[in-house]
Amino acid sequence: MTKCITTTLFTVLFTLVMTLSTEAATWPDHSPDQNPDKPWTVTFNKPVNKDTVTPNSIYITDSKGVKQSTAITYSDSDKKVHIAPPTGNYRSGETYTLHITQAVLNTDNQPLKEPVTKTFSIKTGITYDLANVQANGTTTIVERFPSFEAAASRMNSNQVVLFQNNIIHMPKGLISTVAYGGSSLTILHADQDLKIQETYVPADTELVYVDSTATSVKVELAGRNFYIKPQNATMLPSQTVTDRTYYKVSNRSLYHFIYSHRTKTFASYEMGAAPNFMQEGVKYYSTDGSHFHNEAGALIGTAHQYFQYLPMRSMTRYTAEELDAYIMKQLRGLEQSYPNSSIYKNAATRSKLIGLGSELKRIERESHVNAMHILALAQHESQYGLSKHALESNNLFVMYVTDDNPLNKNFDSVSANIQELVDAFLNRNYLPPQAKYANGTNFGNKAVGMNVKYASDPYWGSKIAGHLYRMDRSMGGKEIANQLKIGLTNPSILNVRPIPSSAPGTPIMYKYQKIGMPLVILDDQLPEAPWIKIRSDKAPYDAVYVHGDLVDPLEWQ
Repeated sequence: MTKCITTTLFTVLFTLVMTLSTEAATWPDHSPDQNPDKPWTVTFNKPVNKDTVTPNSIYITDSKGVKQSTAITYSDSDKKVHIAPPTGNYRSGETYTLHITQAVLNTDNQPLKEPVTKTFSIKTGITYDLANVQANGTTTIVERFPSFEAAASRMNSNQVVLFQNNIIHMPKGLISTVAYGGSSLTILHADQDLKIQETYVPADTELVYVDSTATSVKVELAGRNFYIKPQNATMLPSQTVTDRTYYKVSNRSLYHFIYSHRTKTFASYEMGAAPNFMQEGVKYYSTDGSHFHNEAGALIGTAHQYFQYLPMRSMTRYTAEELDAYIMKQLRGLEQSYPNSSIYKNAATRSKLIGLGSELKRIERESHVNAMHILALAQHESQYGLSKHALESNNLFVMYVTDDNPLNKNFDSVSANIQELVDAFLNRNYLPPQAKYANGTNFGNKAVGMNVKYASDPYWGSKIAGHLYRMDRSMGGKEIANQLKIGLTNPSILNVRPIPSSAPGTPIMYKYQKIGMPLVILDDQLPEAPWIKIRSDKAPYDAVYVHGDLVDPLEWQ
């Protein structure tokens, strides 16, 4: 509903109208809480001479006296003048003044006796504020705008856009996720409209900021771009960041230091062998653990961790006896390293991992899941078989327990627990190429592998790969010394054939329906080149074939 001012071009009538008119009497000296797109209507008692209505005779100024660009139209035989809001609307929280000067004449060329001015202000609830940011994180508002686009277009490299005192747009920086809407998880979407859910991470996860709008935030994780809700993002402009997640080399091993922006503390783990291009004492940064940048953002080198990409359909070279010996060695080492720990006290006699070597090798043989992978997963999820879930419920893998639903699931035996992991989870929903949660048969990260859907921790895959790396080193290094050839699919859909041919009539065994799926390459020197032989990820797990141009071999350092 538009606010009306009633005046007159006759001196006596002007006074009477301003005194007696209902519309005029309800017009206060100051009209607050108007919408940013507010139109105004000025009503005269006689038609207006259009030639006298110009940007200099009727106009609106802001609190600094700057004239606003407004369009003027007429109605009711030119007795009413309509003033549209300026392009981009009025700025939220700003105060404006409407000016009607004596230059306005009626059709008899009679002027107003004196100028008329009325002030109004725009609601402050709808405001996008351009602000300067200091290194300590404090912000100082420079200017208010009615829209996100208007504020963002004015932002420079040291500024941010605020909405309700929260940063929602910045040139560069990091994101720390926060819980919202009753869930501790932040959903990562594939699209800006937040319709396609790809994966998820817990609160206090560091993401690299890419861009943002009023309704979504674009971030990078695991070398991929995702979109999250603004409510899930605490924005950290680059000038305010003093610590962040990084990688560092020590004694030829690569360590990952994960920073908590909430607690201001670091946690670290050994994830694998250090790439040759890295130097000790230097911090490196990466969102996928493969492509490493320096502090300035320049790419220093690329190196993939073998165990992070090794498919579970592989088979370990270690025997059941060697696995059992490793388990006991590890448990005794924990006892010695943590003599005052209630968790690791008497670990070599209490752990649910003791004696699992034969069971793990049976699973590997019958279910085609690498025994070392299962053991590494059990170590990680059950604190080496010593967690409450493991000891009291025989649940080594915290199965049926989620971030927001800590259900306690009991199993009759550890063997039954392992079998259910393989039958109900791995071989049903995760490892087959067309399974419900198929994203690759490796542990991986949030772009490829089980980590995409199995665990919220974005570094779950690389942490378990670290277990495999240390496990192999402890048992003599057979795996790292005899690495399998691994390749990643490069099309979005890859057909797998029973023979090295795509001739008409050749059946398709199955399809990889996502780019970057890891494959075990059995033979890349076939007479039918460029076809290559790979290990099947689907029963009966025989050798199958794909076109070699559609697979990128991984290089290790």
